[in-house]
Amino acid sequence: MRRSCQRQHQGQGQGQGYGMRWFPTEFAGAFRDNIRQLLEKHFDKYAVAADGRSTTWRTTVIDEGTAALIPLYAVEECVILSPTPLCDYCRCAGWSHHLVSRRRYHLIIPSLEEWERPRPLPENFIHWRTHLLHGLLHCNGFGHLLSIRGCSSGSRLRGHDLMDFWDRLCHSLCTRSISVEDLSVNSRSLPLRLLYSLSHGQPWFAQWGYVFSHGCYGITKSTYHEAVDTISSLHVNSLVDDLGDDSPLAKELRQIVNVYRQLSGEALGTVREFVLYLFDLRHKENYPHSLPSPPAPARQQRRQSASAVSTNKNKRKRCCRDFEEVAESLQSRWPVRRLRYAAEVIVEALRESCTLTRQEVRDAARQVIGDTGLIDFVVKSIGDTIVGGQVVRRTPHPRTRVLEFSLDDDVDLDVSTPTQEQPLACLTWPSKEEIGRDIDTLYQSVVKGCWQEARVILDCKHWAKHWGLRDDTDDKLRFLVKWQPMPWEMAGTPQPLPGEVVVLEPHASVGDLVVAAERAMRETYCIMERFRARAVEGVFGDLWEPVMSGGAESGATVGIIGDGVDLESTLRYEGGDDDMGAVECWCGAKEDDGERMMACDVCATWHHTRCVGVTDDKEIPSMFLCTRCGGTSPDAEIDTSMRFIEGLVL
Repeated sequence: MRRSCQRQHQGQGQGQGYGMRWFPTEFAGAFRDNIRQLLEKHFDKYAVAADGRSTTWRTTVIDEGTAALIPLYAVEECVILSPTPLCDYCRCAGWSHHLVSRRRYHLIIPSLEEWERPRPLPENFIHWRTHLLHGLLHCNGFGHLLSIRGCSSGSRLRGHDLMDFWDRLCHSLCTRSISVEDLSVNSRSLPLRLLYSLSHGQPWFAQWGYVFSHGCYGITKSTYHEAVDTISSLHVNSLVDDLGDDSPLAKELRQIVNVYRQLSGEALGTVREFVLYLFDLRHKENYPHSLPSPPAPARQQRRQSASAVSTNKNKRKRCCRDFEEVAESLQSRWPVRRLRYAAEVIVEALRESCTLTRQEVRDAARQVIGDTGLIDFVVKSIGDTIVGGQVVRRTPHPRTRVLEFSLDDDVDLDVSTPTQEQPLACLTWPSKEEIGRDIDTLYQSVVKGCWQEARVILDCKHWAKHWGLRDDTDDKLRFLVKWQPMPWEMAGTPQPLPGEVVVLEPHASVGDLVVAAERAMRETYCIMERFRARAVEGVFGDLWEPVMSGGAESGATVGIIGDGVDLESTLRYEGGDDDMGAVECWCGAKEDDGERMMACDVCATWHHTRCVGVTDDKEIPSMFLCTRCGGTSPDAEIDTSMRFIEGLVL
């Protein structure tokens, strides 16, 4: 039950409204103090829960572009009274070791339907999934962007507007780190993290400084970037070839590429160039009137039916060129002679083994060549080229779709430059709906033709933005204070703890630092409500001496020693009980990444269900043993890979 709060609006909050592009003003303190000042100065109290566990505040911001009045809600939760005191978002963001904060704040711009709501919002509205903007901030300055939903074209708010506002809000409040799980999709429900990574080399959130935090299933940052580079640098013609001659998807993609190349007059060679062109075309203003007239009509229709395309493999020749010519045309940091030598090593390995997967080719080459970057570069470029009188072929396995390399002795196969696409008749600029369908086709082609790399990119959902102490804006002193547990307090205490920000006046004493550190710990964390600070480490001098005389400069990290920490509390760490067992999945994951897991019934270690062959549509078995405890080795790579393709290719 909640009770509404009626208060006289003193020219602020809901009564007047603030410009979206400058709200709020800058704050100089730590986040836990800044968020309180924001609510007291710019918000009106809207409702209070009867049990006192939450207070809702409300204000109005104005979009200067459209003059729209936008309601902004802030819900302050008392974590001790909350039915869900632990934070699953911290656990999935890799912050399980953080101490549980005493307060957390939900900042929400609700959906358009709720803007003119005549009655108070229900208490559970923080759990709704329809909000245009929803951010969760802990009082220690760490938080999570839970949702960002821009309105459709022509509506009041775009996704960029909301992200600009959110980023400015976090910066002004001096937040420390914000995580986001990138689950964004386009209007056709396709994951934008794949499409945007291919077109820009990074996800959409990177425009605001969000960087790779961690990947699911043990994927590292280097693995992610390697997958992005592999697909984005792949020639579109090679992608068509990888799909197979008889694939309807390949025929459709070939037709689409033909159309846009002739419409644009550009080569659109790589996947990145093609995706970027489609994105730019779809978001171009005043489309299609801002574009030049299409080329003059020619002999064929824009889209041939699948039956009109010849399926005779013998009539279609795979183009190939001499590798040395290819090497000379590539922009590489290696000389041509080194590229040629690496290609000869790969061919020699293929002569011994006939057919090798890409990973097997890499492993064989690494026995001779130590430069892995050189090997990867040549592996990406060697397909359909002539090396030592033989053609190196790169084709997908008909069942697993894993790329395989082999040698072809028939060098008379159309060793020439690729033929130009035949001109099309009645060319017109496609509608935006057609462009959307073409992006859909390209997405499905990438997922099916490069499923291993596509899965790596799609499994990288966790991103974060980090801010420093920012102590160069004024003359105040800022320190990062970390609790230093005593030896008997170390058991079960994860290291390192993030520490707390303390802001002091320029002439503050060592005693002022001790008092401020004690206050920060007490106000921030549940287990430190009765914490008593006794001394600081990293600052020398008596309590009455200035901090600056003690050898610590603004921006430094200092330790705080004290007692009164409630180590018996169940509200210690955001990750919860430490006795739940460790994550030791065979994919390499060592932490909970938010994906579905199950525990070994003997050693209690956790493993991804996908990694042990239990797909999401299957129930977790009643008994599971890992390989260390006598279970069988996971042999579900082919099965899960095909299910992955079937689940993402619509």
